[in-house]
Amino acid sequence: MNSNPLLAEMEARPFAHADIFRHPPMSGHDLPPALAAIRKNESSCVVILSDGTWLCTWSQGSSEGAVDERIVCATSSNLGLTWSAARQITASAPTVRRSYGCPFVVPGTGRLYLFLHEGYREGAITVCNPEIDAGNLAYLWSDDNGTTWSEITLIRIPDRDISAFPDKIHAHLNHPPQIMPGGQVVLPFTQGMRNGAVRRFWQLGCCEASLLWCENLLTETDPSKLRFSLLPPGSRGIRANIMSHGDNPAVLRLAAAYGGHPEEIAANAQELTVVPLSDGRWFGVVRTYLGSPGYTVSSDEGRTWTPVERLRYGPEGEYIEHPHTMCPIARLPDGRLMLLFTNNDGTRKGAAHVWDGGCRTRNPQWFVIGREIPGETRNGGLLFGPPRILASVDETSAPDGFTASTATGISMPQYLHANGRHFVQYGLKKEHILLDEIPAAVIDEMTPPLPE
Repeated sequence: MNSNPLLAEMEARPFAHADIFRHPPMSGHDLPPALAAIRKNESSCVVILSDGTWLCTWSQGSSEGAVDERIVCATSSNLGLTWSAARQITASAPTVRRSYGCPFVVPGTGRLYLFLHEGYREGAITVCNPEIDAGNLAYLWSDDNGTTWSEITLIRIPDRDISAFPDKIHAHLNHPPQIMPGGQVVLPFTQGMRNGAVRRFWQLGCCEASLLWCENLLTETDPSKLRFSLLPPGSRGIRANIMSHGDNPAVLRLAAAYGGHPEEIAANAQELTVVPLSDGRWFGVVRTYLGSPGYTVSSDEGRTWTPVERLRYGPEGEYIEHPHTMCPIARLPDGRLMLLFTNNDGTRKGAAHVWDGGCRTRNPQWFVIGREIPGETRNGGLLFGPPRILASVDETSAPDGFTASTATGISMPQYLHANGRHFVQYGLKKEHILLDEIPAAVIDEMTPPLPE
């Protein structure tokens, strides 16, 4: 057995830097409530505060969706090597679910915001009721680096075609807001359709990706006067094109597994990440049912987007394989790109389809380095090098059979650049939050040469 604590529950972790949070060893289904309440840890986001301190937020509870779920944070003052104890920011209640918080630091003022989705349980709503988890986007703020927080303010989202109710939405968010080159602050979020037609298996539901444009977040000193609008504007967000992808093999496998219809589910596009390209275009990546990351491009700062297509290693290259899980893309300071994915189209490692959980589709975690090809538009103009494993989970099941949710392995990674160094933080089995550092030499080695 490896004595290095950073390798606990890992098969391989070549770039290990630190653990942001690990719960103590525990097993059994009758744990004391205080211990059980720290077993599930997921959806982590790291930001750098105005004084250089790192702050990480994540969702903690006894299991995904449990009544004791809450949003917590921890800090580090030494580039992520050691972390403070977790402290609570806001908590769920019997009628309200609060999880998946995404922080943002306002340059100049240092004010810290946290965006989240409040999903309403409404007492005795059953799991098949379309109203379950419907709610509102919301935010709260801190002027003392997260020591104290304001009350929660709700954000009203305009009705769209996908909305089932006039005053609340089914949504989730996983990525912090970011500042685009034009000065826009945009928060990616996913909105889903939870109606009677898909309530048997929510995995088959239609979802679309959007950007919440925080119009005056950088300049408004009164948090009650923030203005928000949607990108793209109008009745729909970013979806995959059903007619283009209904015969996709990955879509057909998923439909067969759940008894659905491929032409109804291929529209799913979730968990958008956006990077600016050198020519001013915005390049977005979404998780899809297509067996690959989906990509879409905007030439007008998010107002319109090209149809979602499967991402390739190059304009004429093979498709990048990926299941239905987060696949964020990030821009490095020098303009190169990093894509984090799991290299499984739903057929590898015994997986039955792109939604197959556990370690069948979400282990190992891979990454590739990409760059722009001048003058090229196919594949968004991007070329990616060979993939490499970031980390791999020990797939031994917990003795008590516990899993934090239906999909574990490695999930929800995020790239972070600080002090000229490259980091990736991610969740392990949705129980622990880890931090790795990728050396610049490795990134250079993985960078593909431009075609002649």
